[in-house]
Amino acid sequence: MATFFSYKLQNGEKYWGFEAYLGKDPKTGKDIRTKRRRFKSKAEAQIALNRLLVDFKEKQEFKINVTTFQELYELWIDNYRTRVKPSSVAVAQRFCKNHILPAFGELRLDKISVSYCQKQVNEWHKTLKQYGFLRKTTAQIFKFGVAMEVCKDNPMSKTLLPRKIEEEQPLKFYTKDQLQLFLKNTKENNSVKLYTFFRLLAYTGMRKSEALALQWEDIDYFNKTITIGKTIAQDEFNQVVLQVPKTKNSSRTIQLDDFTLKQLRIWQQEQMKIMILYGYNTNSPKQFLFTTNTNKLYYPQVVNDWLDWIYKKTPMEPQITPHGFRHTHCSLLFESGASIKEVQERLGHKDIKTTMNIYAHVTPQSIKKTGDRFAKFMGE
Repeated sequence: MATFFSYKLQNGEKYWGFEAYLGKDPKTGKDIRTKRRRFKSKAEAQIALNRLLVDFKEKQEFKINVTTFQELYELWIDNYRTRVKPSSVAVAQRFCKNHILPAFGELRLDKISVSYCQKQVNEWHKTLKQYGFLRKTTAQIFKFGVAMEVCKDNPMSKTLLPRKIEEEQPLKFYTKDQLQLFLKNTKENNSVKLYTFFRLLAYTGMRKSEALALQWEDIDYFNKTITIGKTIAQDEFNQVVLQVPKTKNSSRTIQLDDFTLKQLRIWQQEQMKIMILYGYNTNSPKQFLFTTNTNKLYYPQVVNDWLDWIYKKTPMEPQITPHGFRHTHCSLLFESGASIKEVQERLGHKDIKTTMNIYAHVTPQSIKKTGDRFAKFMGE
């Protein structure tokens, strides 16, 4: 669909030109036409037109045809997988599926306004603690769309985040006496595995996902240390995966007290006896400390199930969460005389806000004392 024409300049020189229809804009549906001039011959004009048609076709083939938020989300999540940890993808997918896509999925990108986005943020704020995360994730999706040139702007980035509703929720953790009672009950009424696991949480302050990722090579019996450098998580396919911690501060080597080291030796021997019955040789530095009977990694939720089981067998108050043992360790460390800096280093906190880090330095000697200081404070 092209029209060729010839024309002359004032000096008498003859040239050729053409007017042509190239196709439709996939976003607007409008016809795309072009007009070119100053070719020395009709053949030269025809060659130029052919090149234009080929270039236009190739660009359309590679051009992303996205009209709805759902389509943009599909592109974004594919790209997101290449940039973050599997567990982060799983979290983003869950929040998008449950909250973001129901509100935005079917809408055309060119019909989503700032006022609609603000209204949705306000609705999330009323019912969800994670409203800030939802706003941030939605804005990330729009930002990706702008970068890919499939939407003109980012309406979510122009919204205002409502004020956080402060709710006083006291942290649940054990006192010294309560922790001793819990560990006593756990040791007397449960397996060596469970007692070892919860003693490790209480005496190191590590996260449950860090403890479940430990291998025997992470335990240094000679130097009395434990190295924490990985975590377990669930990916978008509900599979257990090993991954590096979220921040570099989370990777750390901390001191262990003698009683906890002794308990780890006991469990290491017990693990070998149990697992050999199931046909597994666990006498390897790469062996994980805590695994299923088929020597597979546990899902993180199993720790909550263990704790529920312990409380069911031996009821006591307060009943804390697995993370409560981290708060317990932090609290009792302060009580035992540890500095704020020591606590920050030991727990792998990222910044000053987490542990009120007011000290500029901490000596290696004071770090080494931290593990034994806690055990001595507990009367062991």
